[in-house]
Formats: sequence, structure tokens, C-alpha cells
Amino acid sequence: MAFVLLTALVASGSDAISAVDADVRALADLALGTSDGPWPGAGGRADLVGSALLGAGLAAVLGVLLRRRRFGAALWVLAGLTAQFAAEMLLEPVVGRPLPVPADGTPPDAGFSFPSGHMASATLLLVVLLVVMRTGTPLWWLCLVVGPLCAAAVGISRVLADAHHAADVAGGALLGLAVGFAVAWRVDARSPNTFGKEA
Repeated sequence: MAFVLLTALVASGSDAISAVDADVRALADLALGTSDGPWPGAGGRADLVGSALLGAGLAAVLGVLLRRRRFGAALWVLAGLTAQFAAEMLLEPVVGRPLPVPADGTPPDAGFSFPSGHMASATLLLVVLLVVMRTGTPLWWLCLVVGPLCAAAVGISRVLADAHHAADVAGGALLGLAVGFAVAWRVDARSPNTFGKEA
């Protein structure tokens, strides 16, 4: 419901959403520098770090599943990522939100920005990891603390890279939660309590 509501607000061009987006971008620029700094902009450090974190998360989840011979679970993760990507591709032209104007004032690239696929994927991977691991282990607690920080870093990187507005990142997180819980339920139902036995 939250995702549907946010999607409707963004599609309607809500002034409240635009104001939040502007405030978040101003805070990000204040914290990490203006468009002249090394962090913001396409190809800047934030863009590279966010993509690297997402790639590392995917490699970690698939690596652990394959190492423990949970091939079906790995396929479900890939299927979930594919479904999330398809949903993103369908929503972008429907919502029709243009990409952010870069902080340096240059025209934005062609395309649409809602929701953030990077954030959706990062959230999906985190949900699957936390749900299918055996709770209470040291590794689970580590993932519970570090995982959301890494996912948040991916989201912040998309704003700083001028790839998405803050609301797009929030939409991606909500989409990732929905698909992630569906995938985690299927993975866990097919092989309950086996992921993380050795943790």
C-alpha cells in the first residue's frame, strides 16, 4: 500500500514530494560537496561506490547459496531480481518522472527515474539474506546492522549521482521489500532453516 501511495503521489507531481526531494539533495550536497566535488555526479565516487556495494551484495548472497548447494534458492533470487527489474521498466514510463537535473545545471539524460532499480535490488537482497538466515547467529546480527547501512549507502549514491530523486530511492526500497519478501518466502518454504546453519 505504501508503494502504491508513493507511486500515485510521484505520478501526480506532488509539491510535497518535490520539496522533500530538494531538501534531501541539499543535505547530500552539504555533507559531501557540491557539483564541483569528487562525490556527486554520474561517474563520481558516490556512483562508483553505490554500484560496487550492490555488486558485492549480489555476489555475497549468490556465493553463499551456491557454496551451500542451494541452487534452487539462487535461482529464486535471480528470478526475483528479474521480476523487480520488469516491474521497474513497466512503472517508469507510466509514472513518467524525468531524471533529476544535475547539480551543475546541465540538461538531464533522457529517461525516467521512478523507482530506483539499484535501491530495489539492494533492498531485495538484504531482505532475502535476513529472512532465510537462521536468526540469532553472530552472522545474522552482523547482517542486520551492516546490511541496512550498505543499502542506505546505495540509495544515497543514486541521489548524489543525479540518477534519482530521494522519492525514487524510497520507491525502490518499497518495491524491493515487496519482491524480497515474496522471494524469501519461496526460498525459505522450499528449504526451511538450512541457510546459515554453519553461521
